[in-house]
Amino acid sequence: GIQYAGGHLKELQKAVKDPISNFGVVLGEVSKRAKGGLGLGSGNSLAGKVHPNLVESAGLVCKSTDMFGSAVEKLLIKHGKGIINEQFLLNRLANATIDIYAMTCVLSRCTKSLNEGLESAHHEELMTKVWCNEAYDRIQLNLNMLKNPTNLDNFKTMSKISEGVCERVAPVQGNPLGM
Repeated sequence: GIQYAGGHLKELQKAVKDPISNFGVVLGEVSKRAKGGLGLGSGNSLAGKVHPNLVESAGLVCKSTDMFGSAVEKLLIKHGKGIINEQFLLNRLANATIDIYAMTCVLSRCTKSLNEGLESAHHEELMTKVWCNEAYDRIQLNLNMLKNPTNLDNFKTMSKISEGVCERVAPVQGNPLGM
């Protein structure tokens, strides 16, 4: 995921150096970014792949994927190869990735159950809709933490705390009771 995005950004960087020769690439990227800036994502590209009862939940997967891609790109632009040292940020990305994957899995399973008319299909549909809504909320929370100044300051502070514990190979603070 991140390596692919990094490669894409390198290619874009090369294209921008010679925009006349790479006009199509640059124009495509400008168009994509303009849509993103206006809040127009890729749309619900999964609508035709899921059962009609699950189209709204599939839309949440598409929105999540768009938000994830944007977050990865911004982090790579800001940190470059140094992103590997940003474990608190990568943890939030990983959590979002897990939720996007799980949403896709439950949509796939439920679509199969609904299409086959299984006895449990309606119950699975209810569970799928709840799962996708809850996962979408977690994804938004995790990805918003990547740009929230308070959260970013907390990540820096937690990093300093970790460094202190690692240096001492023990807790830095003493026991207030003197025991």
